[in-house]
Amino acid sequence: MTGRSFLVPSIGATAMAPALASEGGGGGSALITPQFGLIFWTVLTFVLLAILLGRFAWRPLLGAIEERERTIRESLEQARRDREEATALLEEHKNLMTQARRERAEAVAAGQRDAERLKLEILDEAKRQREQLLRQTDVQVAALVRQAREDLRGVAADLAIQAAGKLLAKNLDEATERRLVEDYLKDLDELPSGSRAKA
Repeated sequence: MTGRSFLVPSIGATAMAPALASEGGGGGSALITPQFGLIFWTVLTFVLLAILLGRFAWRPLLGAIEERERTIRESLEQARRDREEATALLEEHKNLMTQARRERAEAVAAGQRDAERLKLEILDEAKRQREQLLRQTDVQVAALVRQAREDLRGVAADLAIQAAGKLLAKNLDEATERRLVEDYLKDLDELPSGSRAKA
């Protein structure tokens, strides 16, 4: 309201300046001396100008100011909502990053545990296969030793029979000689290794 009262008298005084200049005759004393015509026209101009400004200028200006104020309020409210949403999204992003790091650490730990378990399983399987192979080798070696002993016994019996036959000039029959040699070889098997070497 202060702006309106300041603006209207200024415009009124500007509009009345030519009339004042003509009435005063070029001197400044007419502005100081009150005159009824001047007061009437000043008041009338002021009232008309106030009515015109109130109807055609102030209402649209106040409406535009209120609209601008409402727009600014809505913009501030939208900015506040956007800021809150951005803060929520940032917090959610931080939570997702924390969860991703935790899941990655858990996956790495699980992978290490699986690798360690697999390594132990491989080592156990290799140990089991080695022991099985050793057992099979022992069985095969024992079988080969038995077979070699049997073969050696047969060869030794044949050689002993031939030697005995030559020495005895065939006084004994072959069955008796074989029995004697087999008994001798059996006695050799029952002797300790040192005594066998001496025999």
